[in-house]
This record gives sequence, structure tokens and C-alpha cells, in this order.
Amino acid sequence: MDFDLTTEQKDIQKAALEFARGEFDPDDALLYDRNQQFPSKIWEMACELGFIGLHFPEQYEGQGLGLLENALTVEAFCRQDPGIGMALGLSDFGSEMVLRHGNEDQKKLILPYAAQGKGILTMAFLEEDYSLAPLATTAKADENGYVIDGKKSFVTLGSMAGYMIVACQTDPDDPHAQSFFLVEREIDGMEISSMGEKLGMRMLPMDMVSLTGVRVPKESRLGQEEKGSFQLEDFLKEMRIETAAMGVGIAQGGLDRALDYGKKREQFGRAIIRFDAIRNKLADMYMEVELARLITHKAAWSFDNKKPDNQAILMSKAVASRAAYRVTYDAVQIYGGLGYMTESHIERFYRDAKALDFFLESGQMQKDMLADDMAGNPPRR
Repeated sequence: MDFDLTTEQKDIQKAALEFARGEFDPDDALLYDRNQQFPSKIWEMACELGFIGLHFPEQYEGQGLGLLENALTVEAFCRQDPGIGMALGLSDFGSEMVLRHGNEDQKKLILPYAAQGKGILTMAFLEEDYSLAPLATTAKADENGYVIDGKKSFVTLGSMAGYMIVACQTDPDDPHAQSFFLVEREIDGMEISSMGEKLGMRMLPMDMVSLTGVRVPKESRLGQEEKGSFQLEDFLKEMRIETAAMGVGIAQGGLDRALDYGKKREQFGRAIIRFDAIRNKLADMYMEVELARLITHKAAWSFDNKKPDNQAILMSKAVASRAAYRVTYDAVQIYGGLGYMTESHIERFYRDAKALDFFLESGQMQKDMLADDMAGNPPRR
């Protein structure tokens, strides 16, 4: 077994980290976070350099690389700054749905749009009660296409997206008969409102989307009708890996800062890194980061090699999210009172790490799914 990255992968990782270190200004990051502002200028530069959509085929303005290379980029961005890293990583949220299930016209429209920075894409699939089967949002077919009615919650970047992929129930008698539709932002019947202040992920607007009599043509449907639950399952596999990469990056960034502070901060005439309590804590943090990185890279590698390891994919997000939270918590502890202050920056790592546990689905839900997979998916009671 070879655990080393290829030369090309190392170059991508290095380029992403150099870009982040050069462009992610800490003072600007504080303002973005405080004002709940998307880092548009940095996103535009990332698109120009090919960091967004690098796992798209070249004919759609991507780099023709894999999910592992995309994960390495997201990890590097989040290592430097969690808020900016997550904002860039999720600026094309939903693109994998188009890439895997869209027709040629849809791919030519959406993938270059996201990769070249022409606009932002997002997915709207969650609802207030978190139920995915059946969905309360419906799409009813008529002679002109479909009419969508419903409400979506926790829509990442909903107010900024030019296009939105909406999950709808297309057969009320079958809980799993769902379809996805590509909907333009400027369309009659769509209203978007903010869900308010957040603890973390503050550079990403989180919105409520209401759809009332929204008419879309038949050509807007992604993939086969009533196969949406399978499409969503595929999409979530990729997004769990990308989210895990965010967790690894945040954890590594927290460790970097804690280690640096431990070398500089002195008590009783010596650096605090010389005290066993700090050394043991840093060693535990390092182990958490490395274990999370290994399972995340394994999950991405399995996907790229067309033999996705579902258990590894589920574990990657759960383990990396937990590592991000634990490592950044310990980093705050090492900083002491300074870690509680906004200007130290480490408290942002801690807040953003907590958000990962709830993104897509909770860690508890992933444990339930992992247990199901281990047991051969027995009927749930």
C-alpha cells in the first residue's frame, strides 16, 4: 500500500497553501466573519487560478483532476483560514449533482459558470424537520413542465446563488420518488430570507427559500424523474468527503497555531511547550489530525478509483469533524485567556469546527448510517 501523494498532488497542495497564505489576510478574515460577508474578491482570484471546480473535466473549464485533489485544496484553504476556506469550497455547492447526473446542455451551462467565477451555485434539499423521505416540497408535472411549491431550510449561499438545485417530491404515494430541478435565482414565485445570526460558518449566508407556484420547464430536471433519492445519496458521498477535508484543514490549522504559540509563550522562565501537560495535549492533537487525514484521503481515493468505500466515507466526515472540534478546543485551552479573544483568531477555528458536525447531517445520523451499513442495512424500526 502506498500512502504517499503523487508529485502532481503535492504540487497542487503546495500551490493551494501558498495562495491561501498570500491572499487570506487575517484582518480581512475578521471583518468577513464579523459582518457575515462572503469573501468575493478572494473567490474570484481562486476561480481565475483554477482552484474552483478543479475536479471538473477540462471541456467544462475544470482541471480534469479527482476528488482527492479537490480535497487537498479545500484542506489547504481551511488550514489557513476556516471561514474563507469553507466559503470557497462551497461556492459550487451542488455542482457534483450536475456533473454526475446532468445532461450535456446542463453541464455546459453550469460547470463553467461555477469554475470560471461567473456566479455561485447551491443546493436546496433540507427542510425544517430534516425529513428526506418524503419531502414536503412538491413538483407537479403539467403540459408546460413542472410547478414547484414548498419551503427549504438551511440553504447555503441561497441569497447569492445564480442557480439553485431544488429537491422535490414528484409522487406523493412513494416517499422515495423525488426529482431534482435546476432553478434560476431570478424567477417568479421564489422568496429568500436569512435564517439569522450563526455561531460559525459566518461567511456563508444560510437562508430559507420559499417556492410558490414556481414554473420550470421539463429541461430543468436533472437526471431521471423520481430517481432523486439515489442521486442525493451519490451527491452526499462526495460532499461528506469534501466536508471531511474541511475538518482536517481546520484541525491542522488549529494545531499549527497551538504549536507556534506553545513555542513562543513563556511561563516560569521557559516556553510552555516544555511542560508535560502542554506536550501531551499537542501529541493528542497531532494524532487526531493524522488519523482524520488518513481516513479522509482513503475515502477520496476509493471514490476516484470508482470503488467508493461507504464506511470510510461515513467515517471520514464523522472523524474529521470530531478532530476539528477537539483539536481547536484544545488549541483555545493552550492559548488560555487570549484564545477567548477574537483577535487571537483561534476562537474562529473553534466556532467553525463546531459547524461541521451539523453540516449535511449530524454526527449521530452518520453513526446510525454506519451501523446500518455494518449490519447489512437491516430494516429500521
